[in-house]
Amino acid sequence: STQSTWDIRNITEKVKREELIKSLWALFQQFGEILDICARPKKQTLRNQAWVVFRDINSATSAMRQMQGYLFHNNALTITYSRQKSDAIAKLDGTYVERKKPREKKKRKVVQEEPNPKRSKRRDQKKLANLPNHILFVESLPEESDDNQQMLTVLFQNFQGFKEVRMPGNKGIAFVEFENEPHATHAMTNLQGFRISPQHQLKVSYAKK
Repeated sequence: STQSTWDIRNITEKVKREELIKSLWALFQQFGEILDICARPKKQTLRNQAWVVFRDINSATSAMRQMQGYLFHNNALTITYSRQKSDAIAKLDGTYVERKKPREKKKRKVVQEEPNPKRSKRRDQKKLANLPNHILFVESLPEESDDNQQMLTVLFQNFQGFKEVRMPGNKGIAFVEFENEPHATHAMTNLQGFRISPQHQLKVSYAKK
């Protein structure tokens, strides 16, 4: 299973760090197993924020639905999905290590071969499927779940240019529309392989034009 983290904002600065973490734990543990809570970092600009790390997306989604706008010490909480989860927490606890940029792969030499009509047709179809598009095609969703549209909206709405999630008749797939191709590409890169449940890992590609 994977972690799902919420970025909680508008937290009062009047409460001490230890008390704040205990209160948040008591508040959110009803929705599922919590792996970690990070609050009241040294960085002044983040002092009214906290991060709650759930074990699975279902618990995190349920918590956001019911606790959005909840009055916590007279402040209405603002809860959003934190896609920078691991880096944010690592930076706060001092374990952050900057990732190395992947090296560009060397172009392989093209080997001349006899044209194969069937292979060429399959290659053309694959090229069409991989053409950048502002609409994404999402597969490997749990077909038994009625919350797929809500969960995908929660995940994708945090990326710039998000417009909507559309669910066809088949519950195992969905289409996610963005304003343009660069926004769609950014979301696809960040959520490729995201484990929406212990048994289901998202497969995201460009929808065929």
